[in-house]
Amino acid sequence: MLLSALLGALGSVSVHAQNVYSLNAVGYINVTLSPGFNIVACPLWATDGNGAIDNTITNLFGPNTNGQYKKWQIYNWNPTAVPPTFVQESGGANGWANGGTNTVNPGQAVWIQNPSNITTTVTFVGTVPTGPVTNLVFPGYNLISTIVPASGDMLTNSIMLLTNSLTPTKKDQIYTWNPLASNFVQYSAGGSPVAWSVDPILPSVGAGFWYESQSTATNSWVEDYTVNP
Repeated sequence: MLLSALLGALGSVSVHAQNVYSLNAVGYINVTLSPGFNIVACPLWATDGNGAIDNTITNLFGPNTNGQYKKWQIYNWNPTAVPPTFVQESGGANGWANGGTNTVNPGQAVWIQNPSNITTTVTFVGTVPTGPVTNLVFPGYNLISTIVPASGDMLTNSIMLLTNSLTPTKKDQIYTWNPLASNFVQYSAGGSPVAWSVDPILPSVGAGFWYESQSTATNSWVEDYTVNP
């Protein structure tokens, strides 16, 4: 129901100011969480206190022991469930209701509902993924993002390499979200050769989007990126 309601709000998009980030081996990004819904990604591999990779909600956003995320909602999308479904995490008064163990790995994206009327900035710190790196795109809806810290034109740049739709001869769809206007902008693929009618724009580093695949098979979005030339 949530997906149907949100995808029904298609409209124009306002491009956000670019976040500050580092392209060193270890970098950071600042992600702005506007009041209401946001689609958020973390294109970095974070670590815990022992140096192990840890992109759980608890590690990325903090343990919420002071209730700073009280009543916040984070929705992971599981495209391989039957039927596909959301997995929800809620902020409580002194922690995460379900333990904060859901992940936001590079290439994943999540819906985050900020229930307040105040914009919040979250800083993610971690190792920049290097390529070639592969994001799996399943049949139907996928809530994803570029694996690496990039933004802007997804088709014409040399980083994201989303040069055409992942489903030959079909009309895949991309939906990016504008949290300030609470609506989507839609990009369609199709025709011959298979290409996007308009170059899809990822509005900011740390943003995610919906990818609707018309394929009946799982496809791969491969990005080949290195930190140093």
